[in-house]
Amino acid sequence: MKATVILFKESGKYYTEEEWEVPVVVHDFSPERGRYIREAIGPWDMIHSPDFRRIDDGKVLVVTQEPWGYPHLI
Repeated sequence: MKATVILFKESGKYYTEEEWEVPVVVHDFSPERGRYIREAIGPWDMIHSPDFRRIDDGKVLVVTQEPWGYPHLI
């Protein structure tokens, strides 16, 4: 499954729109559980996509789409 993301430059200017692979699993950590593996559950998990990148340390917008009903700014 792919998700549409919009990349912005550090200045906040629009750069490009891309399709990134949605990660199937995410390696996570919590003080209570330690290291564990879970399914991707929200647009914030796109930071774990194999396609993840930033333009000059700018923001990444995961737009509203399936399987999520709301956007997220990374």
